[in-house]
Amino acid sequence: MTVSPPENITARLSDQMLVCSWSEEDRFEFPFRVLRGLCPCANCVNEFTGERTFFVDDAPEDIQPGKMELVGNYAVKIYWSDGHSTGLYTWKYLRSIQVEMDRQAEQQQH
Repeated sequence: MTVSPPENITARLSDQMLVCSWSEEDRFEFPFRVLRGLCPCANCVNEFTGERTFFVDDAPEDIQPGKMELVGNYAVKIYWSDGHSTGLYTWKYLRSIQVEMDRQAEQQQH
């Protein structure tokens, strides 16, 4: 499945959110700490077993992007304030995080 790139990506430091807008109606906010804790790189996820080795609770509470850069037309690379920078957050991966966060929010409402 191909996921189109967001029209805009903003690191909102005031409330520690990465805001991705695919359109005016399709916008999602990702907490920095959640994104850092869900980094998909081989340092954070065992590349042989797929087992996560770095978790949201392992990320500093005040984590933030120092820099971000687009990678081709498929991902964003985030240089985190803790010195970590090897993860590529593909549009598809960001969408999967969004779906999971929406599912968890819905479960909490019931």
